[in-house]
Amino acid sequence: MAILDHISHSQLNMWQRCPKQWEYRYVKGLKVPPSGALILGGVYHEALEGNFRQKVTSREDLPVDSCLDLFSECWDTRISNEEQVLWEGREPYEYKDQGIGLVKEYRVTVSPTIQPTKVEEVHISEVSGVRFVCVVDLEDEAKLVIDHKTSARAYNQDDVDKDLQASAEAFVLGRAIVFQNHVAIKGRVPRIQVISSYRLDTDIKWWYEMATGIVLQMKSGIAPPNSSGWHCSPRFCGFWDICRPGLARSMFT
Repeated sequence: MAILDHISHSQLNMWQRCPKQWEYRYVKGLKVPPSGALILGGVYHEALEGNFRQKVTSREDLPVDSCLDLFSECWDTRISNEEQVLWEGREPYEYKDQGIGLVKEYRVTVSPTIQPTKVEEVHISEVSGVRFVCVVDLEDEAKLVIDHKTSARAYNQDDVDKDLQASAEAFVLGRAIVFQNHVAIKGRVPRIQVISSYRLDTDIKWWYEMATGIVLQMKSGIAPPNSSGWHCSPRFCGFWDICRPGLARSMFT
């Protein structure tokens, strides 16, 4: 039986994608180098967090240039701490410039409309005897829950209505919620998409039953691979060579 110190939405999400991938990462402790896109998303979050934390009390956004400087500083620090990054054929400055554009667009168009009360608050609950740790990006004065995302494409309503992260947040908050995904879309021209949905008590109950089932599976120590999906490929799974050595395929004509 696997010993679980805690679980998170990321762990549940990875288990649903591929239990074997979860086992490599969270049981065996193996890590793969982050991609440039992953670093961009993380640093984008840091820049927005820095602005909103001070806005809780100041009730004013930082100047645009200060937000951009914050992104640059966080980017440089993160890159200096990484031994290897998968840049996927792009130059590091391209990711950095893209992130700066997204932060500027968010600061100018969306941030002035938000008065936060809680920023990156950690909530700890329990699922099937295991600690469940969940970080809520932002709550505003109307108790609206906001999640910040970066994406190569716009979300559709179905993406948001099925978002399990929002259900997890409703669970740890212990109430029905109205929430928004603020999606920073990484196109040639940066833009921010705001798309809303809600979670009711019935959604919380459904999520809890789902999460309980996954935790019981995790505890069993049985984590079979899931090869049926886009994620099971050398490009998208950093554990490919460990999981499927010598199974590369060639196309014959």
